[in-house]
Amino acid sequence: MDMIATVIQTDAGHLLVENSSTGEEILVFSRDAGNFFFGDRILITFNGAITPSIPPQIAAISIQWLPDFTFPPELNEAEMRATILQRMHNSLLVWDIDNNSDVIVSYTYSHHFCIGQQVIVRYDSIKLSNPPEATAVDIISIC
Repeated sequence: MDMIATVIQTDAGHLLVENSSTGEEILVFSRDAGNFFFGDRILITFNGAITPSIPPQIAAISIQWLPDFTFPPELNEAEMRATILQRMHNSLLVWDIDNNSDVIVSYTYSHHFCIGQQVIVRYDSIKLSNPPEATAVDIISIC
């Protein structure tokens, strides 16, 4: 199992880190602890076992320093269930059913859809404007 974290404190044989996905502080035991410093972003590989103590503790199998790390793109795009409200040139105005809001969806093949049609919009980015604007990777008709 892998965890991305930021080093908060170093000591002989262990690190105190903040888990990047949960914000939780975790004590990491490793013979390589002395190789890292406060503020380092690291990738910790461990067997998945976490103690129920405060702070939780893990034993690292390996730790890698992550220079200028950015999270990889999601393997699956985000999805939105929507109803088409308006068709425009290379975009659609849709009603996001789950969030009860209008969204403008940029899509080259917008002319393939009809007003009132139920669709699933797969998108890779969304701009938080008013209304929000999503860039669709694919749009699938719901039958």
